[in-house]
Amino acid sequence: MNLHARKVTSYVVADWLSTSLAVLFFNMVRYSLLPSASIYYSLSDFLRSPMVIAGQILFPLGMIVVYYMSGFYSNIFAKSRVVEFTTTVATALVGTLVIIFVALINDLTNDRGQDYRVFLAVFGFLFLLVYIPRVIITSLTKKSISDGRISFPTAIVGPGRMPETFREFAASRMPHLGFRPALRIYADNICPECSESDGVPISDMEHAITAGEISRFIVLPDPDGWEATLETINRLYAFQLPIFVDARRLPPYLLNQRLVSFTADPLIDVSHAHLPPSTLCSKRALDFSIGLTMLLLTAIPVGILALAVRIDSPGPAFFRQKRVGRHRRHFTIFKLRTMVCDAESDGKPRLSSPGDARITPLGRILRKYRLDELPQFLNVVRGEMSLVGPRPERPEFVEQIEKRAPAHALLHRMRPGITSLAMVKYGYASSVDEMIERMKFDLIYLQNVSILSDLKILLYTFRTVFSGKGI
Repeated sequence: MNLHARKVTSYVVADWLSTSLAVLFFNMVRYSLLPSASIYYSLSDFLRSPMVIAGQILFPLGMIVVYYMSGFYSNIFAKSRVVEFTTTVATALVGTLVIIFVALINDLTNDRGQDYRVFLAVFGFLFLLVYIPRVIITSLTKKSISDGRISFPTAIVGPGRMPETFREFAASRMPHLGFRPALRIYADNICPECSESDGVPISDMEHAITAGEISRFIVLPDPDGWEATLETINRLYAFQLPIFVDARRLPPYLLNQRLVSFTADPLIDVSHAHLPPSTLCSKRALDFSIGLTMLLLTAIPVGILALAVRIDSPGPAFFRQKRVGRHRRHFTIFKLRTMVCDAESDGKPRLSSPGDARITPLGRILRKYRLDELPQFLNVVRGEMSLVGPRPERPEFVEQIEKRAPAHALLHRMRPGITSLAMVKYGYASSVDEMIERMKFDLIYLQNVSILSDLKILLYTFRTVFSGKGI
């Protein structure tokens, strides 16, 4: 178990024990204050009753889910004290309301004063007993970072022709955040003033990163402009490590990213979307639950459609294709086949277009109502896709797009989606030029992503499906 997993486990265990203790104390107060508990001969009889035991077991487990959804278990080593306090208050309030409306709704009396005391007792137990262990764990973690006992080996990536920038960052206040410069990578593959021991060119970085156990990157802006910097960032996504960029010269489409710290050098994380941890966790939880539900509900219809595809034209019912996902990782996307087999018999990837002769008669109907996309719920459950996100493209087209529009690299910060703002506002693209135009909507989505915006896009998608506005 790595350090991050151990820290997350310590928070989860502490939260579970604290919440369990809070429930126990609440039940003791409940026995003394509420009349419904008077039917039991003693406190021990009350605590051993089946309903109380069930609540003692299930409620702490349910609260762990609430804590996860709040995003508390994210950003373990860069946790804000203010966010820790407000998150704990919010989750304690949620837990209090659950207890009031599930366990105490029939126990409340006409004595408002007593009801308020019960409410405050529940909230106080859930807040204080959970918050105190969290503060202790966070304080110990921050002290370990400031003392250097916890550090993160960091590769600094920048132009080799400017070696002074590496020295500047190596002497900066990065230890405040636990960054420990461990490797230099020259993004332009040159460093006239450097020896081989100083670092490695970006073309040889894979072996050096694996051997050096690098845990994150810091990218220094290229003097040739942000297009060159984005090309460098694009090459780093495949390592699945946090990527931080010097924020002092940001282009407009990165201005609203979160800073790592207000007290250290201005660094922003470009390996993740600029979303609160609670939104990211909630988005993934909704993706999994809705994806699994839809996968089960559509199993029989997809089976019937798959049989129809086999009858309509020779070949397999399902279509598999490599796409580029989060952090540039390739994955296999699943669809119902809508084209004839060997549609690319010459080996050259081609986009579909209206009137494409390769689309089968049934395929046109499936595309019109987007029914060919139904198997992608499997990709959502597996964590390769989201319900809503940037459009996943084929590797061959991604290379072409990013040569002309390097900002496309920023889309790899999120899981691609079954649907997207680009799909409901622009639709399918039949050329690289159109894909670049459609990409602008995906960039807009990244700057405005939220659970509410996802719900709006899903509603627009349903309208598209039922109106048959697909190709």
